[in-house]
Amino acid sequence: MIIPIEKIWKKFRNKYKAVNVAALDARRLKEEQSKGLADEKLNPVLEALRKLLSDRVKSTE
Repeated sequence: MIIPIEKIWKKFRNKYKAVNVAALDARRLKEEQSKGLADEKLNPVLEALRKLLSDRVKSTE
């Protein structure tokens, strides 16, 4: 499933920070995959963007 970038721009005031938060979460998911803690078939980038848009991941600020 492709996530339209316009959804991110509409939801977040600072688009650069939103993409950075998603990238950090994707990196965390990728590390979990390498340790065998997450499903290998999962695309970490898409999952991080889905979590960002559904408010399941938050920034540290």
